[in-house]
Order: sequence, then C-alpha cells, then structure tokens
Amino acid sequence: MRVAATQAAAPQAAASASRNSEGAEGIAVPVYATRPPPAARLQYELRRGALSGSGQLVWLPGEATYGLSLEGSAFGTLLIGQTSSGGFDAAGIAPLRFLDRRRGRDEQAANFQRDRSLITFSGPDVQVALQPGTQDRLSWMLQLPAIIEAAPARFVPGTHITLFVVGARGEASVWTFDVEARENISLPAGPVAGALRLKREPRKPYDTQIEVWLDPARHHLPVRVRQAVSQGGDATEFLLRSLGPP
Repeated sequence: MRVAATQAAAPQAAASASRNSEGAEGIAVPVYATRPPPAARLQYELRRGALSGSGQLVWLPGEATYGLSLEGSAFGTLLIGQTSSGGFDAAGIAPLRFLDRRRGRDEQAANFQRDRSLITFSGPDVQVALQPGTQDRLSWMLQLPAIIEAAPARFVPGTHITLFVVGARGEASVWTFDVEARENISLPAGPVAGALRLKREPRKPYDTQIEVWLDPARHHLPVRVRQAVSQGGDATEFLLRSLGPP
C-alpha cells in the first residue's frame, strides 16, 4: 500500500497549510497530509429523481499508482461512468488522466501533464495550471477520506477542506467542503454511527452542490453522496449497499 509512503511525505505536506497554491479564483488551496484508504469496492443504491438503479466505486491503490472508477446505471442505461488514474505525491492523490462518460454526451478527458505543470483536455482547447493537490471530479471522493484519515481529530464541525478540482470539459474551480456535523444515518447496508457530513455549496449558476457522508469505521470512505446542479436538474444520490475487497 501507498499509505506508508504517503505518511513519510507528510512532514513535507506539513499537516495542512504550510505550503499553499492559488486556485484559479485566487483562493489559497492548502496542501494536506494524507493517509489513503485501503483498496475497496463500494456498491451503492443509486437514486436520481424518480429513477433508481445501482452504482459502484472501485478504489485500487498500489505502491506508486492507483486506479479509481465510478459507474451508475438505471434500467440498463449508463448514467455516469468515470475513471481516474495516476499516482501519489506529498499532496496525496495525484491524477494523471480523468475520463468522464455521461448519458447523451461524448467521452471527454482531462490530462494532467505533470512534467509541464499543465492540465489539458481532449475537448476544449484550453489549459489549466496544475496546482499541488489538484484533484479531478472523481478523485476528490478518495482525497477527502485520505485527508481526514491523516488527522481525524482536526476535522470537527466548523472546519473546512479546500481543494482545486478539474473536470473533463475544461472546468476548473476551488471546492470548499464545510464539515457540518456527525450524524447517525440509515443506509441499505445498515446503520452508520457518527458519519461525518461535509457540504460543498455552489458558487455560481449551474455549479455543483455536494453533500458527502464519510464513515469513520470504514476509513472515512464515502457511504452516502448527493450531487446536484444548482438551478436545474435532479440530484444524484449514492447510498451504500455493501463494502468489500475489489
């Protein structure tokens, strides 16, 4: 597992904010110490409006690389299909390539060119500066647990975690997750005691609102995720059915 190597890099990451980068919006983005969760396969019940289906998140960390995938479908139709692959550095998960497939859209990709400190895209002819700790629109789901696992006592209600997040279509934005509460929740997999709820509020029209519940008994993996686009569309929700080895 990469955990030991990431812990060894933690003094360089200095717990939370000894090194900072500026996001695209001029907001300081800290570099956090991380402890990535072990490999896992999370099976979810998927809900979107009147639709119900299934989802799966597969996390495969190695010594120097990782693979991550998320799929959600209903009635045999793929609603969301994302993959993220890359490695690790002093800021935690370090993506190299992110692929995004959505119903009714062509597949798009974001490429993290670390030798050039640039992010490029298969679709739009734009470039984004690669900041330390930058995540893609899937890898954040494991970077959050990795950050909290490294210092669980620090992230109490009222604190927050700030990430620079890039999509596959040229989107690049600072995402701030507010730690809101510890909650006892009921899921298809059973009750979860003391799940840590974090929320990301949209910052502009048609931005993404996210709520995520992380289970401290399961390495703070995401056992419930709710995403919605402000000013339109149904929310998509993933609720844990089971968790096991990949």
